[in-house]
Amino acid sequence: MKPWMLLLYGLLLGLLLAGVILLISRPIQGVPIELRPAPSVTATSLPLATTTPRPVTVQVGGEIRLPDLYSLPKDSRLLDLIALAGGLTPDADENRINYAILLRDGDYYYIPAFGEDIPETASNAPANLTTGSNPVFTYPLDLNEATIEALESLPGIGPSKAADILAYREENGPFTKVDDLINVPGIGPSTVEALRDYLYVGP
Repeated sequence: MKPWMLLLYGLLLGLLLAGVILLISRPIQGVPIELRPAPSVTATSLPLATTTPRPVTVQVGGEIRLPDLYSLPKDSRLLDLIALAGGLTPDADENRINYAILLRDGDYYYIPAFGEDIPETASNAPANLTTGSNPVFTYPLDLNEATIEALESLPGIGPSKAADILAYREENGPFTKVDDLINVPGIGPSTVEALRDYLYVGP
């Protein structure tokens, strides 16, 4: 073989080897990363402040073991105040106590003794309970003296049943006991039982 041919073969072989070496030594390319826009900031409202119900402060006097000023949770009733004040004395006239009275801040409540008048300064005085467009009645009621408005305030007794009770009382005379209500049209045993704590028959 001629020398120039050997030289040409050597050159070609050198180029081929150089290409193989370059291909082997080339770094492996990674998978391209897709860049996405940064997440947007979502505005959130601040949490609303919660209000704590203020207690009511009331005064109780009269036939109560611990007459004083007391603070009770909102929507407390006279029953809760009496319990907090140690309960009633033996001389308390329970027939003139409405345990369900809703306490109002700043009010004064008086527990009367038998035969004692409730002072007008007390919120539960009769004169204060019957004033205004929405009178409040003291329970239990005397079934023979209760007005139609007082009877309508009883649970389960509307205007028509209250009128029936008055009509029965006028036609048949005074009730002798609460159970006599069973004789009034439209009033059954369950209604009488529901009213037992709200009514009494005086002497």
